[in-house]
Amino acid sequence: MTAPERYTTSLRLRLMVALALIVTVTGTLFAYGVLFMKEKLEAVIFGDMLRAQLQELLVEIDAGSYDRSQLFRGWDFHYEDSGNVDPVLHALSPGSHHSVRVGQRYYQVEVALRDGHPVYLTYDITEWELLEHELLRMLAYGIGVLLIAALLMGRQASQAILAPVNALAERLASMQPRQRKLRIAQDFEGDEINRIARAFDVYLERLDRFVERERSFTASASHELRTPLSVMLGALDVLDAQPLTPATQRAAARLRRACDEMRAFIEATLLLAREEATTLHDGADANLDQLLQGLLEDMQPLLQEHNIRVTSDINPTFTLSQPASLVQILLGNLLRNAIEHTRDGSIDIRLQDRVLTLRDTGSGIAAEHLPLVFERSFTTKPDGVGLGLDLVRRICDRCSWRVALASVPGEGTTVTLHF
Repeated sequence: MTAPERYTTSLRLRLMVALALIVTVTGTLFAYGVLFMKEKLEAVIFGDMLRAQLQELLVEIDAGSYDRSQLFRGWDFHYEDSGNVDPVLHALSPGSHHSVRVGQRYYQVEVALRDGHPVYLTYDITEWELLEHELLRMLAYGIGVLLIAALLMGRQASQAILAPVNALAERLASMQPRQRKLRIAQDFEGDEINRIARAFDVYLERLDRFVERERSFTASASHELRTPLSVMLGALDVLDAQPLTPATQRAAARLRRACDEMRAFIEATLLLAREEATTLHDGADANLDQLLQGLLEDMQPLLQEHNIRVTSDINPTFTLSQPASLVQILLGNLLRNAIEHTRDGSIDIRLQDRVLTLRDTGSGIAAEHLPLVFERSFTTKPDGVGLGLDLVRRICDRCSWRVALASVPGEGTTVTLHF
């Protein structure tokens, strides 16, 4: 049984059910005990009474003084006509028998042997048995009433029992991701929930230290990565001021574009690393067609090496109100994956109704790998690190986009992106 399956019912419901079970089982055992003791007492009392009376009747028969009319009401004695008694009585062995049903009546029966022949003394206890049945019904109704009362009391008791748990849940729900150095144990002093709150405070303290280390690293990485980029861009500015050959100018332009892309990548990844719910974009909209054409130009050598033909159908005026750096990273990773897995084939890119489709005729993805492609560090390449599609998924999650991937091994892969 998995963890999600183990706790599918609420704690409140479990408390109510547990209390109802305890009351029901206790009430049933008590009722059974009462009935059991009643049966035993009746069997002993009636058995002793009939046994003593039978001995007296046998003595009277031997003395010739037996008079049937002297029997009490409800009593019956068979000794000479024992062969004509009811088959139910005839089947009884010598001894005492309690609650023997004959027709619609109940009897206490004492069986003895006289000169090798059975004699039967019976006492009609039908009224006692009917009272017992009525008592049984009353006990059943009582258990039902107890069950209802237990459910009602359990509902009220569960509210009181779970009040500290609900208070803890509300306190945790009110905490915001940007808040730091929060502690909650002092809000639950003298409560059993205090142990949970103190354990959670320990977790919050560790989380604060982790976030602080991450912030420190992010700030340091941002500074240290931007510095060499600024140096390279400054050197390119110096080169631009010099007379250059056309080939050198093209190389310098590509270097500048690479530096710009690296700076955009750094800014985008740092933005994704932040937890603050700030606006993603406050600049110009990202033109999808322009970004795609720039990426295809940069990847032209790789496309030629793999002998891949690219076709695209994107509205030149289509824009996204997201940072161009994020869109460029997303498209770049999808294109690189398509190129790396395609040889002597084609890549088709189309946009229709804010849905971008990128289809290649590459090697495809095995069915067992398909659910894992967006997980961090998953890769099928010997030298891969598995960050490309994970970055795609994170960008889509941050921008509220949806990405889906379908593939047939040996036929190709289709990526669908819903903006």
